Amino acid sequence: MLNRVLLPAVIVIIAISLFIALKQSKPEKAVMHKTEKVWRVNTVSVVFEDLSPELTLYGRVETPRQASLNAALEADVLEVNILEGTEVDAEQVLVVLDGTDVQLLIEQRQADLDEINVSITSELARYQRDKALLENETELLSLADKAVARAKALEQNRLVSKTVMDDASTIQQRQMVTLKRLQHDIAEHPARLAGLRAKQRRASALLEQAQVDLERSVIKSPFAGRIAKLDVGVGDRVQSGTQIVSIYDLENLEVRAQLPGRYIKQIQTSLKLGEHLTAQSNHDGKPLDFSLSRLSGEVRPDTGGVDGLFRLITDGQTLALGEFVELSLKLGQQSSVIAIPYSALYGLDKVYRLNNDHLQAIQVERVGEYVTDNGKISLLVRSNELQQGDQIISTQVPNAMTGLRVEALSD
Repeated sequence: MLNRVLLPAVIVIIAISLFIALKQSKPEKAVMHKTEKVWRVNTVSVVFEDLSPELTLYGRVETPRQASLNAALEADVLEVNILEGTEVDAEQVLVVLDGTDVQLLIEQRQADLDEINVSITSELARYQRDKALLENETELLSLADKAVARAKALEQNRLVSKTVMDDASTIQQRQMVTLKRLQHDIAEHPARLAGLRAKQRRASALLEQAQVDLERSVIKSPFAGRIAKLDVGVGDRVQSGTQIVSIYDLENLEVRAQLPGRYIKQIQTSLKLGEHLTAQSNHDGKPLDFSLSRLSGEVRPDTGGVDGLFRLITDGQTLALGEFVELSLKLGQQSSVIAIPYSALYGLDKVYRLNNDHLQAIQVERVGEYVTDNGKISLLVRSNELQQGDQIISTQVPNAMTGLRVEALSD
């Protein structure tokens, strides 16, 4: 009975003792220490300079001087002397419309005017005649009055019959009516003449209008430029107001380009101070110069920014309306700015300074771009946290953050 109890206990004790002995006798595992990863980076030194920044802008060619020439009358197209894209001179004949109907109308208007002129001449002659007759009619009335007076005297003396007296009175009354009618005609002369003069002016205006329409049947270029669009061909029937051709002035070309919002105040200040801001473009290997003449008067809903209107200074015969243009705008000189490569910028406004082999984030203000003499483009920034000689990381480090350990290649 005792053996049955002791034997399992002894076995358990021996097993525990063997487990403890084996555990204590196993080899110890070496501890692996993970070393901190160090990024190797390039750096650039902070150098404060006074430089004129540049902006790269993209815009399209437009012009404030563009004309749409429309038909002034209903007519057929007889001649088309230009094609789309043709360069034309001022007063050059572009399109000729059939002016037959207008020519017939001119003859009608001229006949109306001639008829009125004849009426005016007749009225003036009538007035002169009436003035000449007035003296005679007045004298005849005076004679009639004397005849009536003599008849009355004779009648009182019973030397004549009453019939003679009645005849004298009738002649007197008839002469008085004739004289009054003549005086009335003379008094109405200014009104009749004024009415005829009004009709003359109206007829003259209608004739002149018809002559203008005839002149407009020959459509000429209002200025030297290039044909943007031609809408008709020979034989077409056009109505009054139909667009015939569209032309734009090559001497007044502009480029509309949206300005970055962070530079608007700087540009507005420069314009108010009278500074001359210029921009350059390279078009088919030919340099073109532009001048910022003004800013747009409204913010277009599809852009949300302010547009700059750049007037072409040099010869722009190669530019077409609506063409896409890349501009390099040179701003006014800025003091205490730092030129860094674009690879040194993180996000929109952050760089990293090397501080005891670790990264330190610095907020910067973007001022613009700067093109060096060798054609290399640098980014100009400004920050009160940077000092002369500080080292800025110019390598893009993945997941860069303050405190990340780096090793400068220059070291």
